[in-house]
Amino acid sequence: MNANAEPRVQSRLLRVFVLQLALISFATIAGVMAASLVAERILVKQALSGEAEYFWERRQNNPEFPVPNTLNLQSYLHTDDSSALPAGLQNLPQGQQRVMYNGDELIAFVSSRGNETLTLLFQDETVSNLGFYFGVVPLTLVLLVMYALAYLTYLLSKRAVSPIAKLAETIENFDFSARDANELDLNKFTGPHNSETLVLADALRHFIERTNESIERERNFARYASHELRTPLAVIDGSISSLALLDLQEKPARAVERIKRASRHMLDLTSTLLLLARDKKNGEHLVEVNVPTTVDDLLLEIAEVVPTTHLSITHHKEHPLTISASEASIRIVIGNILRNACLYTTEGSINIHYTEQSITIADEGPGLSPEDKRRVFDPFFRVEKRVSGSGLGLSLVKTTCDTYGWTINIESEPGRGSAFTIRFGNSVTGSGHRM
Repeated sequence: MNANAEPRVQSRLLRVFVLQLALISFATIAGVMAASLVAERILVKQALSGEAEYFWERRQNNPEFPVPNTLNLQSYLHTDDSSALPAGLQNLPQGQQRVMYNGDELIAFVSSRGNETLTLLFQDETVSNLGFYFGVVPLTLVLLVMYALAYLTYLLSKRAVSPIAKLAETIENFDFSARDANELDLNKFTGPHNSETLVLADALRHFIERTNESIERERNFARYASHELRTPLAVIDGSISSLALLDLQEKPARAVERIKRASRHMLDLTSTLLLLARDKKNGEHLVEVNVPTTVDDLLLEIAEVVPTTHLSITHHKEHPLTISASEASIRIVIGNILRNACLYTTEGSINIHYTEQSITIADEGPGLSPEDKRRVFDPFFRVEKRVSGSGLGLSLVKTTCDTYGWTINIESEPGRGSAFTIRFGNSVTGSGHRM
């Protein structure tokens, strides 16, 4: 599996679950902090402010009214001179604030009436306890419940998509290149009638069935074509052999020889085309093919059907090239490219060059635009409609090259001709004899 591939559905569900928990935790912590802030800034302030007001009202009616003094609340009453107060409580501003007193952090509330000042000290621990029991504990319980619900949602979601994930894993691990698609077991994917998994499995099963039917039709066509084409070609070949026994001279003799050569190539071509239809190479028909010699034969055949007198065809044989392949496949690839070069080059030259592993055929035709280069191997595509042909030649060239593992490269610009290079790779068997 590609490490850079997009995360699967279950992985994305886990990420969503973790993100959900993180957001819940953040919201809970923010809630606890807000509750603590509210308890200190509002509730405690209101309580201390109310306590101070109550004291001053009673003090006004009774100068001897005692200052508040409880388990959680200490009070100090002093005049303008605050030197009598303990250290840490002197010169405090009016209102609520935090102070350090006897090593503890307390909440102080200072209020004045006339020349008297009341300082109330409230134990911070009490506020913390209130915040813990009435804030942290309830929110923690809510958090645990939300965690549990989120995890349950994750498990149910994972369970819901698990069949789809298993179907994807089954298809991913199935080697379609080495096994028949009929071997893909989709019957184990069951579920409710309208479940997505069952719908996908049924759709895939129907697709495989239709693909197999299409493949079977192609195989039947190949069988019938093989039978129907080979018989008349064999008759033609036998008739030519009989004609060859006659004492023919000059043009009749040359015509019979051309027919015999064309018939033999037609038989090889039919075998190769049927072989390509089955998308496999037949190793029993591989032979050592001398590419320059084959090109010489192809040039003679093309000259008989395509006018080439206006062209300058230069065959550079500086490098010998011998490959292991069926001769018909070489003739398909090189023959179609040479024929197109002759058809599309109205005047100028065609140059054929070799390296130890490739052949390059360069013409001075109209050239190809970027769009034409992209589509030139598409079936039925023709650059110029004025040139006769079915548009299948280069498509067949590409299919043949792919079958044998050869590569084909095009260098072309509009108005500056085209150069086709075929690299034969592992099919090259040796350098042959220098020519």
